[in-house]
Amino acid sequence: MAVGDAAEAAGYPLVPDTGEEGKVKWGAREINRTRDFVAALLGLLPSNKGAAQEQAGIHYGTATPTGGTDGDIYFQIV
Repeated sequence: MAVGDAAEAAGYPLVPDTGEEGKVKWGAREINRTRDFVAALLGLLPSNKGAAQEQAGIHYGTATPTGGTDGDIYFQIV
């Protein structure tokens, strides 16, 4: 796979290698744009263990599990 193919397939803009926008002087802007993408992805991650379990559909408690959807995990504390 060529450099940039995965980014292009994911819908991210590629840094041009020609023209005004392809000049080295705009390198810092492109680095910052990449960091913006990373920050946006990090914003999707859960902030703590409880939030990660909830997002993954993992629940626990002392009662017999009720409800839920297919694929949910429930740990019963005995």
